[in-house]
Amino acid sequence: MTTVLIADDHRLFAQTLERIINIKNDIKVIGVAATLEQTRSMISQIRPDIILLDIALPDGDGIDAIKELRTLCPTAKIAVLTMYAEGAVINRAIKAGADGYVLKNVDINELFAAIGTLSEGERYFCNEARQILSNRDFTDIVDLTAREKEVLSLIAEGLTEREIADKLYLSFETVHSYAKYLRHKLCCTNNASLVRTALRLHLV
Repeated sequence: MTTVLIADDHRLFAQTLERIINIKNDIKVIGVAATLEQTRSMISQIRPDIILLDIALPDGDGIDAIKELRTLCPTAKIAVLTMYAEGAVINRAIKAGADGYVLKNVDINELFAAIGTLSEGERYFCNEARQILSNRDFTDIVDLTAREKEVLSLIAEGLTEREIADKLYLSFETVHSYAKYLRHKLCCTNNASLVRTALRLHLV
């Protein structure tokens, strides 16, 4: 029996994923965590075979936590399960030591293929992630939406997230999410490095 821990703060998605995985007789979800703190606590107790780890968790970045989680449970295979189909983010996950990278839009067959491969001790990157990685210049290719470009430009001008929210007539939470997604896409830990990277890539 392969045991799985899901770390994802989207309750409906996590519950649906749990039900889908538990269809298989040889795979069982033994825990669902909504935060990194819960993930740390649970893996120390239940020691799953596989951890399906989201990136954007309420109390931190999943990729940044991979090294710590592996220390807590060295035998677990850790696969990033995310909506981020960005070469720079995939590369960051690889450098952090992820055993796999699976996008949330995969079909059920590829999901089970990922779990099966990981349970055999092998790494697994979904088809779309492999296609992205096949582009040698992926680290310098960042596809931003019009709104993301707008928020990025205002960050580069030195505006705070609160000021950007007022200027664009958006909620602070929405702008905060855009800023967080931009940092993920450009592999930056703060807005200062975000601006430097954006300038280097001629995004602003």
